Amino acid sequence: MAFELDTRRESPLKIAQVLNNNVAVIQDRRGVPAIVMGRGIAFGKRKGDQIDRKKIEKTFKMHDEHIVEDLSGLLKDVPDNFVKTSYSLIEESQEKYGFKVESYLYVTLTMHLYSAYQRIKKGRYQKNYVLPDLGEKFPVAYEIADDFLVGLKKQLGVEFPVSERSSIALHFINAHGDQVNQTKTVNHLDEEIMDMIIQVLKAEGINKTDENEDDFNRLMTHIKYFVLRLQHEHFEDRADISMQSIESISKDFPKATATVNKIGQLLYDKCQIQLSKMEGLYLIIHVERLIEGAKE
Repeated sequence: MAFELDTRRESPLKIAQVLNNNVAVIQDRRGVPAIVMGRGIAFGKRKGDQIDRKKIEKTFKMHDEHIVEDLSGLLKDVPDNFVKTSYSLIEESQEKYGFKVESYLYVTLTMHLYSAYQRIKKGRYQKNYVLPDLGEKFPVAYEIADDFLVGLKKQLGVEFPVSERSSIALHFINAHGDQVNQTKTVNHLDEEIMDMIIQVLKAEGINKTDENEDDFNRLMTHIKYFVLRLQHEHFEDRADISMQSIESISKDFPKATATVNKIGQLLYDKCQIQLSKMEGLYLIIHVERLIEGAKE
């Protein structure tokens, strides 16, 4: 996702959207949006104002208009340096390994890592689920995860538990695919499906509260991109998960599994879309976190 600024005659860079004092959205001469970061780069500025090139510390090209929308919400809770570290490590993995991922990973993985980071800092981190090991089929994803753990410790000074290796790898596996322009707008049916999924969660006693707000928002973000992909792209399983792993997860987390099964049935009845085993696993993990959070 490298982005090259138009340096011919030092053409002015105009702000398309201010995200906060240190982050703004600009557009290149072809109209492709990019996010620029730098201390005070957008302080006191508005849409249409020019920015100082010398203040730009990092630039990220956006292939998906929804990433810009969600980054704005993400920056309300996640520090700029954390976002920059996560985004930089994702970009480095693309350049080093060529393991292409869909754009939504930039938001979902950053949200996941920051949530884990907060738990670590508060001494509340606990691995409460068993993830299948897909290292044999996707060795590159696990190498990327190793690099992430090293990079997070080096750049943020925080040592993430080894258990996060599998979680990071699965984020990459789930988002693995060609980088395409995903500029589809959420249509009425997308919104209807998301609303129905929320109703399923509410029926199971899973509601958004002050205590679970971060985890609930993570789940909603994942569902948002999931629905967009299912509605607009042909979607297949990206990984083989053994029946033994599925049975083990179902046994350990019966309520989360039952809830996700209802969501899967809803998607099939409404859109004739079969929920993949990988997406089912991801949803179970998210839902289980909310269930466990309600017990704390």
